[in-house]
Amino acid sequence: MIFQRHGARTIALTVIPPLATAALTAASLTTTTLTTPASAASAEPGEVITASGRAVAVSGRAVGTAGVRECWCWRFVRPEGLPGESVLSGITAPSHKNGWAVGHLGSEPLALRWTGVRWRRTPLPLPDGTRLGGVSAVSAHDAWIVGTGADGNARTVRWDGRSWRPGALPGSGGKPITANSVAARTRSDVWAVGSSNGFAGSMAVAWHYAGRSWSVTPVRSAPGSTLRAVAADARDDAWAVGVTGNRQLLLHWNGRSWSPTPPPQSAPNGTPVSVAAIARDSVWAVGATPSGAPLIEHWDGHGWSLFPAPLPGGHGSGREDRQAPTGATAVVTDGARGVWISGMAAGSRPYLAHFNGMTWDVSRPPLPRTSAGDFASVNALTHVPHTREVRTAGAYRRRDSLLTSALTWTNAPRPR
Repeated sequence: MIFQRHGARTIALTVIPPLATAALTAASLTTTTLTTPASAASAEPGEVITASGRAVAVSGRAVGTAGVRECWCWRFVRPEGLPGESVLSGITAPSHKNGWAVGHLGSEPLALRWTGVRWRRTPLPLPDGTRLGGVSAVSAHDAWIVGTGADGNARTVRWDGRSWRPGALPGSGGKPITANSVAARTRSDVWAVGSSNGFAGSMAVAWHYAGRSWSVTPVRSAPGSTLRAVAADARDDAWAVGVTGNRQLLLHWNGRSWSPTPPPQSAPNGTPVSVAAIARDSVWAVGATPSGAPLIEHWDGHGWSLFPAPLPGGHGSGREDRQAPTGATAVVTDGARGVWISGMAAGSRPYLAHFNGMTWDVSRPPLPRTSAGDFASVNALTHVPHTREVRTAGAYRRRDSLLTSALTWTNAPRPR
């Protein structure tokens, strides 16, 4: 087991809230912080991206006095005993001592269990070539994984506390069926989303598990649609995001049916890939704009709006202008009214951004080796209930190697 902890250096920026339409005063300013490992190079132009493309006057949503600066220290936890190519694409944590991460090891589906001190592989009753779409756990004894087999059938496996039990999702108007995401709120309230492919093309699909079996819930969408992520805050409050053609598809479940909600007028196109439902008046969706820049959106109970954030990989300047921007990869609640967002910055380095409702803090998680040309990605986030701990899942590859290895990060202290 390899752990790494880095110190941090904080750079403060002034943030002008967009809601301050009247004359600006000192009291209407907030502070944004960028946290980088102490061993990293000094921040360069473009390291912090604003709505205008400059590291000044960042548009936030908060109004009020200057926020408290935060400094988050991350460490990586490398799973042991994984020979060959491995990547993690999903993660869940029902408690501090339990959790799951999923992905693939070569062509095999991969599931890792967190024991409280290390990751341990558990066998899955799934054939080679199965692509896992997501994992979600209610408790240490109840977790779900969804995925898609090489034969085009959507599959499920459920953890009963001792082993994984296989299952399948029902079809909906055509095959193959793709399952992209799962969200288990309780033992009898579980959602999965994806798409089915018929003669008219792909069609968005949502499935619900109410305690006995999975059933298809009608989704009003056009051909060429798919759902990529789902989250639920209550039995009558769930969200699913994806695309229909090149337009955003943002669906809300009210306890009876799914209904589309209009995306922000200034950004109808885009590809949301992750959603976090915090409350009925606070939902976040992230992904990529048509240009590949980070897409950050917020639902306030009445409508969706763009939420500018100082994330790397946007419309930058200087060094980042010469590199293709990348979108945000995941979003998760921080356990309060804030969120964590992951994505990719220049130089193939991931970032982890925290918004606490007032200020932003952007961290760069440490890597097993920090060298120009090394690659790393954060593909999924999860929050440990009743704590401030966040876990992430992704992968790492050295510049001089063709082998990508699974890697996780956490901001929790190292277990003793």
